[in-house]
Amino acid sequence: MLLERTRHPGVYRRGSKYVAIYRSGGRQHKQSADTFAEARAIKLARDAEAAELRLGPTLHDYALSWVDGHRGQGRDSVREQTRAEYRRLLTTFALQYFAKNLRVVDLNRRQLLGFVSWLTNRRSSRGGRSLSDRSIRNAVTPLQACLDAAATEGLASPDLTRALLLPARRGGRRWEVSERRFLTREALGRLLREIPDSDQLLFVLLASTGLRISEAIALRWCDLDLDDSPPRLRIRRALVDGVMSAPKSRHGARVIPLSDELAADLREQYQSVIDPEVLVFRNGAGQPVSPTNLRNRVLKPAAARAGLAGIGLHTFRHTCAGLLIEQGANPLRLQRWMGHHSAAYTLDAYGHLVDGDVGVALNRGDLGLGDGETAGQG
Repeated sequence: MLLERTRHPGVYRRGSKYVAIYRSGGRQHKQSADTFAEARAIKLARDAEAAELRLGPTLHDYALSWVDGHRGQGRDSVREQTRAEYRRLLTTFALQYFAKNLRVVDLNRRQLLGFVSWLTNRRSSRGGRSLSDRSIRNAVTPLQACLDAAATEGLASPDLTRALLLPARRGGRRWEVSERRFLTREALGRLLREIPDSDQLLFVLLASTGLRISEAIALRWCDLDLDDSPPRLRIRRALVDGVMSAPKSRHGARVIPLSDELAADLREQYQSVIDPEVLVFRNGAGQPVSPTNLRNRVLKPAAARAGLAGIGLHTFRHTCAGLLIEQGANPLRLQRWMGHHSAAYTLDAYGHLVDGDVGVALNRGDLGLGDGETAGQG
């Protein structure tokens, strides 16, 4: 039956029925209706939907959709904790600042610079203080990754994220993403001697191996090869916020040598272990160690007794890297030891490195514990 034109473009009469004709996804579609008013409403709704698609998604919709499917740069899987943190940062900062109806295609350099300025002048919910440099960097990072993805899909300019420049540090100081603290051998030894006996083995292992705390507390006895020559441990997983998962990246799965002294101390503890799947480090209730409790109840008091300030659990990782550099580790070996995704990142994180082999495992003397000095002495 032939279609008869009506007074509304795109709406036709066919016998006793009406037909709305519209385009969607590059193709023509037809939808029948009983009345002219119904067909006209269908035509208007479908045309509006097509216009929305041509304009592209809003930043809010795109960002939340992107973060739910975020897969990193394709080299590694993204942990659910990372995805959840990106979602929290986006909703707390970027999506709070930008209007809900702002489309990705309409984003411009001025708006992004305004966002960075807003972050710089924003007060935190903790004590009303200005956001730290690190908090500002964390707030910017997921938005940069989101806009990079939008550029790949042709929704935004590839140059757009260049506008997300971090400002000069307050007081004219040079911007630094994080301030890393390294301890000298003497300071490290002084700190380790203040750690109680019950926890010292964990801290000696952190300083000797440079493990992330999430990797150390996830170690099982079956991950340790204490009778190999040299002894070694295998990083196969990490425990973050109570969730056991794969290491931070595929480069995080690695093998690290242990000194004979540390292997002997670990072997002594293992004698009373029945199940090799049991965690190496547990609290008094036999549960995984809490990094927060470890930091507040053990490390902070020990650091205060040792006369050291600004010490965190990551300090041991940075100090281990510094000792390895001093020992002659080249960038590639150090990258593999620390579990970084690239040697370039390692160079940026730990400064100048000299050529040479990664060397042997760090022993107690390297940690500032000389001959005759016993673990746990106050």
